[in-house]
Amino acid sequence: MWTLLLSEQGPAAEAAGADALTAAEHGVYDGLEPGAARRRFAVVRGGLRLLAAARLGCPPGRIAVLDGTCPLCARLHDSVAAAEGAEPVHFSWDRCGDLVVYALSGTTVGAGASLLAEDGAPDAAPAARRTARRTAGGRAVMRGGCVGPGIIVDRAVDMVAVPHGYTAAVVRHTGAAGQPA
Repeated sequence: MWTLLLSEQGPAAEAAGADALTAAEHGVYDGLEPGAARRRFAVVRGGLRLLAAARLGCPPGRIAVLDGTCPLCARLHDSVAAAEGAEPVHFSWDRCGDLVVYALSGTTVGAGASLLAEDGAPDAAPAARRTARRTAGGRAVMRGGCVGPGIIVDRAVDMVAVPHGYTAAVVRHTGAAGQPA
């Protein structure tokens, strides 16, 4: 899991992110007014491409972001980055306020983040962790309700330490009944 705080990303991060965008993504970027939204788009989208490129061992321009086949239901709804000659990488990301979290994995993965309440309520931290876990779990099976009767999902849930008053979780599928991990 990788994290970044948007408030700490300046012009250099925006330029690096923009350089990693595809032509279609650059069209979106170019259509945004200069400012926070444009910088956020370049940093978040370009950051994902840079992380996937590092994992796949190729330049960001050679990566195809695909809706891959779900390992649970064989439908097309899992987020995958792929490049010729490399094993595809599953990815997820989430943004909560200033925090962006990314997760990359060899299997279906979800990332979730939540803001810790500032009021100091005793149940605030557990509630924030539950929210992060629920978000990550929902994203680990992207764009589809494929978990139905008779399907047992094996998954690992990791809470990740993140700074600045947030909590984050990663959910990664480790297999399902009758299917390889």
